[in-house]
Amino acid sequence: MRALAVAAITIALGAAAATAQSAQSDDVTINKSDIPKTVAVQVGCGTTPESIARKAFADGFIFRWPCAGNHANQIEALVYATTINGTDARLLQFPMPGQPSKVKPASEIANVTWFPETRELMSVFVDPETRICRREGRWRLDGKKLTPRLIFWRETRDCDGKRGWRTVLDQTRSLKSK
Repeated sequence: MRALAVAAITIALGAAAATAQSAQSDDVTINKSDIPKTVAVQVGCGTTPESIARKAFADGFIFRWPCAGNHANQIEALVYATTINGTDARLLQFPMPGQPSKVKPASEIANVTWFPETRELMSVFVDPETRICRREGRWRLDGKKLTPRLIFWRETRDCDGKRGWRTVLDQTRSLKSK
């Protein structure tokens, strides 16, 4: 009887995990020949992929274009459009911490995690060859044009991200009170 209960719990947990994974992986693969031209002309990261992914997000669609990366980073350019055909396509530009006159927005980000309920996304970038090895940024798509706004940034010298974090920007608390 006990073995039956354990088996039932294992099956239930497996089903819950599968449901969570399917909710996270709602990307649609688009073959090279079907990529809307309005999307392709937005990207300048120098790759010509065999396919890209499209994700429903923030009342439109984000086209995920793979760029050159490395073993630690899956780098992508993200193009937002209002339809699956690429209407009003535009490359998303991600502000970085620092003075806007000195720091250009990024046109590609790495290892993206999606938060569709709040129109937010997070990027984690790891570079063991630099003093600050790990950086995490979070942006919210705001306004009529759904422009990325940096709301959180932290960084550490610990490449595993387990200690030594320094928060550079945290506007997440002020967002919750609105």
